[in-house]
Amino acid sequence: MNAPTEIIDKIKKLLRLARSANPHEAGLAMQHALRLAEEYHVAVDSLNPDAAKSTITHQDTDTLARLTYDRHFAALLVKRFFRVRPIACGAVHVIDGWPTCGQKLSFVGTASDIEIALYVYHFLVRHFSYCWRHHRGRMRNRYSFVAGMYHGIFAKLHEAEPPAADRKVTGTELSLSIDGYLAQHFGELKTLKMADALATAAAYAGYVQGRNTEIRPAVKPGAQQTLCLA
Repeated sequence: MNAPTEIIDKIKKLLRLARSANPHEAGLAMQHALRLAEEYHVAVDSLNPDAAKSTITHQDTDTLARLTYDRHFAALLVKRFFRVRPIACGAVHVIDGWPTCGQKLSFVGTASDIEIALYVYHFLVRHFSYCWRHHRGRMRNRYSFVAGMYHGIFAKLHEAEPPAADRKVTGTELSLSIDGYLAQHFGELKTLKMADALATAAAYAGYVQGRNTEIRPAVKPGAQQTLCLA
């Protein structure tokens, strides 16, 4: 097996994604994994997808002119329920060849947790936009609608969580590792606080849509990780 380490790691990641409860996601991940394995002459049956490094790292999103509130709400949800810490950072944003100030998110956690959290994050950003376009009814306050969706999704994921005692046992060591990584690589950080929803009707309509959103929360570290997004 002479394939580069990064290719082996990528195949392992795809094999883990192929366990997804989402048939479309699982099928695409497996196809991509098999394609890479064939190209680099890797025996898939000899790989252990769970033998991935559990060290803390980070991965950046694309740099944008600014981070919209949709992205902030999505980042807050994955921070709370998917064992990562999204950090908003300033960055250089190139437009037509000219550098200008922009923003990006850095997701800090284990490689496998970041992989899942980024998938959920991008789904949520798209889902906020889709629901506003197709399910807002007569509402006009977009911020309140999205804030309501955030609270609806938050409540649903919170209800599906394991008991607090189990979360504490499985998450304390990881949280301390992430704290150390943040202190070393990012320095002093500030907590983001989102404003309250302004329009009650729009917020309630968003909350209903949030409650109708299906996201299976992250499972305990080491267990099979699956997602169901709709």
